[in-house]
Amino acid sequence: MRLFSRLFQTDSPNAAPTEQELHQAAAALLMEVARTDGEVDQREQALLVEAVRRRWQLDDVAMNDLAEELRQRLDQATDLFEFTRPLRESWDPETRVRLIYDMWAIAAADGRADVHEEQLIRRVSELLYVSHGDFIRAKLDAVGDG
Repeated sequence: MRLFSRLFQTDSPNAAPTEQELHQAAAALLMEVARTDGEVDQREQALLVEAVRRRWQLDDVAMNDLAEELRQRLDQATDLFEFTRPLRESWDPETRVRLIYDMWAIAAADGRADVHEEQLIRRVSELLYVSHGDFIRAKLDAVGDG
């Protein structure tokens, strides 16, 4: 819990998460969609790394450390709220929609977005207060209408 210790501690609810902590929470959600169908396809992994680097400028070392910690944190998480709450409270609507777009792109990277991936993205979208219209637009932009 090195990187996430402050973000997920319940004893400091008034402490605002840092930008890096928000990026880590978003990366955790991206990783969760990549592994929802039971395996992380190489194309999903590549898009995940690309999205994290492009949006949040993490270098290779930070990305590798983050990936291992995210796996552990996701395995321990009881729900998505702990990841979405700080993002919803800190990010503007446009940034939250971009995260939903990235989630769709990762879900479709292996050639299809399955029903479990769609359910996860829908749930995250609701927790981030992303409108249904923006959810659909992000899906169409990322995967097309197929």
